[in-house]
Amino acid sequence: MERLAFFFLLGLGILAACTRTTGEQLLGKWKLDSAYYHYNQFSFSSGGWHQEEIYEFLPSGETRTLAQGSFISNAYELEGNQLIYLDESGLPSSTYEILALDRNHLVLRAEKQPLFKGGNQNRFEIRYFSRFD
Repeated sequence: MERLAFFFLLGLGILAACTRTTGEQLLGKWKLDSAYYHYNQFSFSSGGWHQEEIYEFLPSGETRTLAQGSFISNAYELEGNQLIYLDESGLPSSTYEILALDRNHLVLRAEKQPLFKGGNQNRFEIRYFSRFD
């Protein structure tokens, strides 16, 4: 019985050691494959026509967006399943919910501000990425 308990605890320890955090899984380069835009009852998906965008997440908490031979840098933070991009003064500039993240795929969702005045509006964007490195 002790031997069984030992192997069970050993297996749990190995499993816990192999589990990577969200921050660790996010590190590296991700290629934007497509995006889905939704506004009230209208939606549009893009794929293939947009410029190639590569997002590189660095261990320093910086991300670089590479497109058309140039790049921009932003700081980012992770809070639970939220990816928060920060502006130059360290304030949140945009927030994405991480819908899916594994070793090959990343899916982000962002709530967007309505374009028109009035209530009862639903606007969001979902971005689909694949590992690039």
